[in-house]
Amino acid sequence: MSELSREYGAALWQLARESDLAEQLLEETETAENVLRDNPAYLSLLSSPDIPKEERSAAVARAFAGGHRYLVNFLSMMVERGYSREIPACFEEYRRLYREDRGIAVAKVTSARPLSDGEKKKLIAALARRYDVKVEADYKVDPSLLGGMKVEISGMLLDGSARRRLDGVKADLATLTL
Repeated sequence: MSELSREYGAALWQLARESDLAEQLLEETETAENVLRDNPAYLSLLSSPDIPKEERSAAVARAFAGGHRYLVNFLSMMVERGYSREIPACFEEYRRLYREDRGIAVAKVTSARPLSDGEKKKLIAALARRYDVKVEADYKVDPSLLGGMKVEISGMLLDGSARRRLDGVKADLATLTL
Protein backbone atom coordinates (compact mmCIF):
# COMPACT_ATOMS: atom_id res chain seq x y z
CA MET A 1 0.00 0.00 0.00
CA SER A 2 1.39 3.39 -0.97
CA GLU A 3 1.86 6.32 1.37
CA LEU A 4 -0.70 8.21 -0.72
CA SER A 5 -3.33 5.49 -0.12
CA ARG A 6 -2.65 5.51 3.61
CA GLU A 7 -2.86 9.31 3.76
CA TYR A 8 -6.08 9.65 1.76
CA GLY A 9 -7.73 6.63 3.41
CA ALA A 10 -6.86 8.07 6.83
CA ALA A 11 -8.27 11.46 5.85
CA LEU A 12 -11.57 9.87 4.80
CA TRP A 13 -11.60 7.90 8.07
CA GLN A 14 -11.01 11.03 10.17
CA LEU A 15 -13.78 12.91 8.38
CA ALA A 16 -16.21 10.01 8.84
CA ARG A 17 -15.28 9.56 12.49
CA GLU A 18 -15.57 13.25 13.33
CA SER A 19 -18.95 13.39 11.56
CA ASP A 20 -20.25 10.23 13.26
CA LEU A 21 -20.55 8.53 9.86
CA ALA A 22 -18.00 5.74 10.30
CA GLU A 23 -20.52 2.89 9.94
CA GLN A 24 -22.34 4.44 7.00
CA LEU A 25 -19.16 5.21 5.08
CA LEU A 26 -17.76 1.77 5.86
CA GLU A 27 -20.75 0.22 4.10
CA GLU A 28 -20.58 2.71 1.24
CA THR A 29 -16.85 2.23 0.68
CA GLU A 30 -17.38 -1.54 0.56
CA THR A 31 -20.16 -1.09 -2.02
CA ALA A 32 -18.02 1.30 -4.09
CA GLU A 33 -15.05 -1.05 -3.91
CA ASN A 34 -17.22 -3.95 -5.11
CA VAL A 35 -18.43 -1.85 -8.05
CA LEU A 36 -14.86 -0.96 -9.00
CA ARG A 37 -13.60 -4.53 -8.56
CA ASP A 38 -16.47 -6.02 -10.57
CA ASN A 39 -16.06 -3.44 -13.33
CA PRO A 40 -12.33 -3.03 -14.03
CA ALA A 41 -13.12 -1.25 -17.30
CA TYR A 42 -14.87 1.47 -15.30
CA LEU A 43 -11.77 2.03 -13.17
CA SER A 44 -9.70 2.20 -16.37
CA LEU A 45 -12.13 4.77 -17.75
CA LEU A 46 -11.75 6.86 -14.60
CA SER A 47 -7.97 6.75 -15.07
CA SER A 48 -7.98 7.51 -18.79
CA PRO A 49 -6.12 10.70 -19.75
CA ASP A 50 -8.13 10.70 -23.00
CA ILE A 51 -11.23 11.80 -21.08
CA PRO A 52 -11.20 15.25 -19.46
CA LYS A 53 -11.00 15.18 -15.66
CA GLU A 54 -14.28 17.08 -15.36
CA GLU A 55 -16.10 14.40 -17.36
CA ARG A 56 -14.56 11.60 -15.30
CA SER A 57 -15.46 13.40 -12.08
CA ALA A 58 -19.03 13.94 -13.30
CA ALA A 59 -19.26 10.23 -14.21
CA VAL A 60 -18.30 9.31 -10.63
CA ALA A 61 -20.83 11.76 -9.22
CA ARG A 62 -23.57 10.18 -11.36
CA ALA A 63 -22.54 6.58 -10.63
CA PHE A 64 -22.42 7.09 -6.87
CA ALA A 65 -25.17 9.71 -6.56
CA GLY A 66 -26.94 7.63 -3.90
CA GLY A 67 -23.90 7.69 -1.64
CA HIS A 68 -23.09 10.19 1.08
CA ARG A 69 -21.65 13.42 -0.28
CA TYR A 70 -18.36 12.77 1.56
CA LEU A 71 -17.87 9.55 -0.40
CA VAL A 72 -18.90 11.13 -3.71
CA ASN A 73 -16.60 14.11 -3.07
CA PHE A 74 -13.76 11.77 -2.12
CA LEU A 75 -14.14 9.73 -5.29
CA SER A 76 -14.40 12.85 -7.47
CA MET A 77 -11.30 14.33 -5.85
CA MET A 78 -9.32 11.13 -6.39
CA VAL A 79 -10.31 11.08 -10.06
CA GLU A 80 -9.52 14.78 -10.56
CA ARG A 81 -6.07 14.36 -9.00
CA GLY A 82 -5.30 11.32 -11.15
CA TYR A 83 -5.37 8.85 -8.25
CA SER A 84 -8.23 6.63 -9.43
CA ARG A 85 -6.16 3.46 -9.18
CA GLU A 86 -5.45 4.21 -5.51
CA ILE A 87 -9.13 4.22 -4.51
CA PRO A 88 -9.34 0.51 -3.52
CA ALA A 89 -6.20 0.83 -1.36
CA CYS A 90 -7.65 3.97 0.28
CA PHE A 91 -10.76 1.98 1.17
CA GLU A 92 -8.58 -0.82 2.56
CA GLU A 93 -6.86 1.72 4.83
CA TYR A 94 -10.25 3.09 5.88
CA ARG A 95 -11.36 -0.43 6.90
CA ARG A 96 -8.09 -1.04 8.75
CA LEU A 97 -8.52 2.15 10.78
CA TYR A 98 -12.19 1.40 11.40
CA ARG A 99 -11.34 -2.05 12.76
CA GLU A 100 -8.46 -0.72 14.83
CA ASP A 101 -10.73 1.92 16.37
CA ARG A 102 -13.37 -0.70 17.17
CA GLY A 103 -10.91 -3.30 18.51
CA ILE A 104 -11.68 -5.75 15.70
CA ALA A 105 -9.07 -8.25 14.56
CA VAL A 106 -9.25 -9.94 11.18
CA ALA A 107 -8.56 -13.66 11.11
CA LYS A 108 -7.47 -15.15 7.79
CA VAL A 109 -8.70 -18.71 7.98
CA THR A 110 -7.51 -21.32 5.49
CA SER A 111 -9.07 -24.75 5.85
CA ALA A 112 -8.79 -27.99 3.91
CA ARG A 113 -12.55 -27.99 3.32
CA PRO A 114 -15.33 -25.43 3.64
CA LEU A 115 -16.34 -24.83 7.25
CA SER A 116 -19.96 -25.08 8.33
CA ASP A 117 -21.69 -22.08 9.88
CA GLY A 118 -21.48 -23.77 13.28
CA GLU A 119 -17.74 -24.37 12.91
CA LYS A 120 -17.23 -20.76 11.88
CA LYS A 121 -19.12 -19.51 14.94
CA LYS A 122 -17.11 -21.75 17.28
CA LEU A 123 -13.83 -20.65 15.70
CA ILE A 124 -14.71 -16.94 15.96
CA ALA A 125 -15.78 -17.37 19.59
CA ALA A 126 -12.56 -19.24 20.47
CA LEU A 127 -10.37 -16.61 18.78
CA ALA A 128 -12.28 -13.77 20.46
CA ARG A 129 -11.73 -15.39 23.88
CA ARG A 130 -8.07 -16.17 23.23
CA TYR A 131 -7.13 -12.70 21.95
CA ASP A 132 -9.75 -10.68 23.86
CA VAL A 133 -10.93 -8.85 20.73
CA LYS A 134 -13.87 -8.85 18.38
CA VAL A 135 -13.07 -11.05 15.40
CA GLU A 136 -14.02 -10.91 11.75
CA ALA A 137 -12.86 -13.70 9.49
CA ASP A 138 -11.96 -14.14 5.86
CA TYR A 139 -12.27 -17.77 4.80
CA LYS A 140 -10.38 -19.63 2.11
CA VAL A 141 -10.24 -23.31 1.18
CA ASP A 142 -6.93 -25.00 0.32
CA PRO A 143 -7.22 -28.80 -0.16
CA SER A 144 -3.40 -29.12 -0.06
CA LEU A 145 -3.65 -28.73 3.74
CA LEU A 146 -5.13 -32.28 3.72
CA GLY A 147 -7.01 -31.59 6.95
CA GLY A 148 -7.31 -29.04 9.73
CA MET A 149 -6.72 -25.33 9.20
CA LYS A 150 -4.35 -22.38 9.44
CA VAL A 151 -5.36 -19.09 11.07
CA GLU A 152 -3.50 -15.78 10.81
CA ILE A 153 -4.57 -13.24 13.40
CA SER A 154 -2.83 -10.30 15.09
CA GLY A 155 0.50 -11.16 13.48
CA MET A 156 0.35 -14.77 14.69
CA LEU A 157 0.08 -17.94 12.60
CA LEU A 158 -1.77 -20.84 14.19
CA ASP A 159 -1.12 -23.88 11.99
CA GLY A 160 -3.19 -26.92 12.88
CA SER A 161 -3.10 -28.39 9.40
CA ALA A 162 -2.44 -32.04 8.65
CA ARG A 163 0.15 -30.89 6.08
CA ARG A 164 2.21 -29.19 8.83
CA ARG A 165 2.03 -32.29 11.02
CA LEU A 166 3.08 -34.55 8.16
CA ASP A 167 5.95 -32.22 7.27
CA GLY A 168 7.03 -32.35 10.93
CA VAL A 169 7.01 -36.15 10.94
CA LYS A 170 8.95 -36.14 7.67
CA ALA A 171 11.58 -33.81 9.17
CA ASP A 172 11.84 -36.01 12.29
CA LEU A 173 12.30 -39.11 10.18
CA ALA A 174 14.98 -37.40 8.11
CA THR A 175 17.05 -36.70 11.24
CA LEU A 176 16.95 -40.30 12.49
CA THR A 177 20.12 -42.27 12.12
CA LEU A 178 19.99 -46.01 11.96
